Amino acid sequence: MISDLLALLLACGGCFALTTLSAVFPWVNAEFVVLSFTTAASSPAEVALLIVVAAAGQMTGKLVLYSAGQQSWRLRSPGFARQLERWQSRCTANPRHADRVVLMSSVVGFPPFIMTSLLAGAVRMNLARFLIAGAIGRLVRFGGVALAGNLVMRAF
Repeated sequence: MISDLLALLLACGGCFALTTLSAVFPWVNAEFVVLSFTTAASSPAEVALLIVVAAAGQMTGKLVLYSAGQQSWRLRSPGFARQLERWQSRCTANPRHADRVVLMSSVVGFPPFIMTSLLAGAVRMNLARFLIAGAIGRLVRFGGVALAGNLVMRAF
């Protein structure tokens, strides 16, 4: 019992660390991390917990990118600054549009979520809206990855 709990805690810690790392460094593949941990889980509840942990890890890493995007004002050329101001006014005028872009990016990866996270910070998207849309998208994406992985495992 205690060894099972310890194994689950270690799995959650490893999954969180690796998905946080994958959020910033794209060569660490988050989907592979999720697939590895969820196919080794011993119950559906553990799979669900690992999916939530992976989404939390991803969004923790995306916060780093969001913050970097906010600091990008120091690097802006005049033309780039005008483009960002235009996008910022669009996001302010219609925040649901920005929510949909972040949600779509976090589910399907287009536009790449790494770039969307940077841009969300650069245009000063509402942080809570960014986190909610991104987390929902990552839960859907990682849930699909885990489901597909477990279906393949059951087939063999």
